[in-house]
Amino acid sequence: MHVALFTDFHPATLGGIQTSVHAQRRGLERLGHRVTVFTAPTPESTESEQDIVVLSALGGVVVNGFAMVLPTPANNRLIDAVFAERGPIDVVHTQTTYGVAIAGLRAARRHGIPVVHTVHSRDDVFIANTSPVPYLSALTMRALHGRFVSHRGPMPRTDESRAARHAWRTMVAQAQAADRVIVPTEHFAGRILAHGLDRPIRVISNGIDDELLDEAQKLEGTTGSGSLRILWCARLSGEKRLLEAIEAVRRVENCTFDIYGSGDLYERAQAAIETGGLSDRVRLHGGVSQADCLAAMATHDVLLFPSSGFDTQGMALLEAVAMRLPVVYCDPDLTETVPEGGGVCTRDPSVAALADSLRELADHPEQLASMRKVLTEHADVARQSRLTETILSIYTDLVGDTKPAMVQTVPNVPTAPGRIPLLGHSIVALRDGLKFVTSLADVGPIVRIYLGPRPVYVLTTPDLIRELSFGEAGEFHREELRDAIQEVIRGASNVLSGKPHELRRRMIAPALRQRRLNEYAAVAADLANTWSESLQLGRQLNLVDEAHRLVLDTISSTLFTAEFGSDAKREVQQTIPWLLGQVIQRAALPPPVRRLRVVANRRFTAKSRRLRAEIGAVVAEYRRADRDFHDVLSALVRHSDPETGIRLSDEEIIDELLLMLAAGVGSTASILGWVWHEIMRNPDIAAELCRELDDFVGDGPVTPDHVAELPYLRLVVLETLRFWGPWVSTHTADGPVTLGGTTLPDGAMVVYSPYMIQHNAHYYPDPETFDPDRWFPGRVEEIDKKAILPFGVGNRHCPGNNFALMTITLATAALFARWQPVADPRYQVKPSNRDFVAAPSRLPVVLRARR
Repeated sequence: MHVALFTDFHPATLGGIQTSVHAQRRGLERLGHRVTVFTAPTPESTESEQDIVVLSALGGVVVNGFAMVLPTPANNRLIDAVFAERGPIDVVHTQTTYGVAIAGLRAARRHGIPVVHTVHSRDDVFIANTSPVPYLSALTMRALHGRFVSHRGPMPRTDESRAARHAWRTMVAQAQAADRVIVPTEHFAGRILAHGLDRPIRVISNGIDDELLDEAQKLEGTTGSGSLRILWCARLSGEKRLLEAIEAVRRVENCTFDIYGSGDLYERAQAAIETGGLSDRVRLHGGVSQADCLAAMATHDVLLFPSSGFDTQGMALLEAVAMRLPVVYCDPDLTETVPEGGGVCTRDPSVAALADSLRELADHPEQLASMRKVLTEHADVARQSRLTETILSIYTDLVGDTKPAMVQTVPNVPTAPGRIPLLGHSIVALRDGLKFVTSLADVGPIVRIYLGPRPVYVLTTPDLIRELSFGEAGEFHREELRDAIQEVIRGASNVLSGKPHELRRRMIAPALRQRRLNEYAAVAADLANTWSESLQLGRQLNLVDEAHRLVLDTISSTLFTAEFGSDAKREVQQTIPWLLGQVIQRAALPPPVRRLRVVANRRFTAKSRRLRAEIGAVVAEYRRADRDFHDVLSALVRHSDPETGIRLSDEEIIDELLLMLAAGVGSTASILGWVWHEIMRNPDIAAELCRELDDFVGDGPVTPDHVAELPYLRLVVLETLRFWGPWVSTHTADGPVTLGGTTLPDGAMVVYSPYMIQHNAHYYPDPETFDPDRWFPGRVEEIDKKAILPFGVGNRHCPGNNFALMTITLATAALFARWQPVADPRYQVKPSNRDFVAAPSRLPVVLRARR
């Protein structure tokens, strides 16, 4: 078996996790298994070792003496190259919660390899004791970790600080992403389960390398001089409570204290020794190897281990037990590691309690003999050879009885032709995205394309799209989209996933029910009539601009109608077009490139804040007014979920209002422009529509009733939605997903194109002909209902579809009932694929009167 171990602490550094990982590695290798270690760089790692792969660190950033690694594209490429060169890899075993472990987790998901994660330490206590601002440190750590590993899902409420809660959220998220979880002790297992972990968990003690232990146990102890010889073997860090230990020793005269270890507290410890006049009996030896630490244990009377609430087990405790060295400790949880009668647990963690326990042993050293006798019976409990088989059983359960070869880039998925080195298919997709996506249906049901170096998996059949959309394939998220637009829209329904997404959809549904739509239709009809009446005979204008202006006015006017919303409405109409263009650009750019646009980013952030502030002020006024203004905002403010009783917060309402604007304006205006374009370029369709408008609208204004009274116009709109439907919809796999029997890895971008499906002759006869009659009864039965996708399907189905149809119908009726727009014969309309719905480039026309 080939195991890839990922740890943020290089094996050449000192610490409990390092010695545990070293022992696991040697134990596996002695049984004939292969281990490759991926780790962070360190000044001590001067000699290269074949099976140790050092990742690149963030320059100049050091946390507690250790380099900081991020799962950057360069590190990902290095890991993938090593996997390919040395594979197959059977199991990935992550040993920390930080960057190297994150990179290992994501690599495993890319390649379809099972993941085991060992939770070694209490990051919550570590941060509380080592950071000057624990809350900020824990929050930053969680935010950074959450960029790469999902933090979704509830965490039970516990009595702890906010900083601790953020730290636990990170620890649990890392464990939750694994297939199996190992912890060293029962008490720690209970604690992590209480914080919401629901993955399979096993308690397996850390171990000591057999070869090291055999050599150390041959050493003979030396007879003391009468003073109690106290030993410290641990990191010199705040959570280990070294300064408290020194103070306790100062209060006990008949003892000496040898301190082995390195860390941030070295200078402070040295100062405490000098200030306390302890230089003759307290000595700092610096960092030493595990072998030297074991040797020191053979020459001392007691190990002092004063940490409290931090250590999940403590490697030094295991070593002391193996070397028959009695222990003085403070944390009752550690009784699980120290055999009963093999040490002394102080009455509490205070310095006074520590001093009293040490003084008792210094005054009555005969107690130590009985402790050593107890420990002799447990001296081999932590031998790694006794633990490796248990770890192997977990690996075997995950891998199965036969060893599968490591999954390379998803097998049996064809790659689209035309890939360019480094750029992939980006050029052809940008140049003519519609032609490109329609060509993919002939390649296979799932087709791999590359956007730059990143693989993207395109679904080309309605059945696969339904598997994705109805949750049959697995979980998906939209964190990449959220990251691109977070300054303006932070947590709207379009970027939420899972239960939060379901709840938000329920919360916004009342604003889009039929009763409300009837109220919005009155506003939309008035605006359409006013707009149509304002147009001038013989004037040349661009109907694309007119469509955007009218749709923006319609949506903003139905969001909030109260008089005190006028300022916000003006801000919306001035700012949304620019922001919409920026959102589309930002979503298309890779994050590193997006971050380079410093000036544009600052302007985007400033405009986003101003817009959110204006809308937020209106939301607050609506709450104070507590009445129904018959608009979207009233419905959102006043609704409470019948299942949970929850109401939307002001920030959540701002998000949803901005989403309705951003999503509604671009897509609805594009489809409206295409409706007008298709009517103008098809004289027969225009003539039939005008006859219908003469019969039902006549000289009068367009009214809300006309939405249901213009059946032919409805067919024209349906055919436009088919012909010019969304050309791309993106999703990101949240864990491995299986589509049509093909498993894609965690983090895979999965794409489908309604435009592609709706231009496929397999589902639509003569798809390149614009034919509204295909939707007539008697012919519509020829269409596979699963292939009707203009508004999506499943839990991502567009909730504003009826609003969009209403707006398009009323605007088109108002235009063509009064005017005959004549297209400029010299201009060729081209689709622009800069948005999820392709937009007509321009629609230059001259207006003639119909009456």
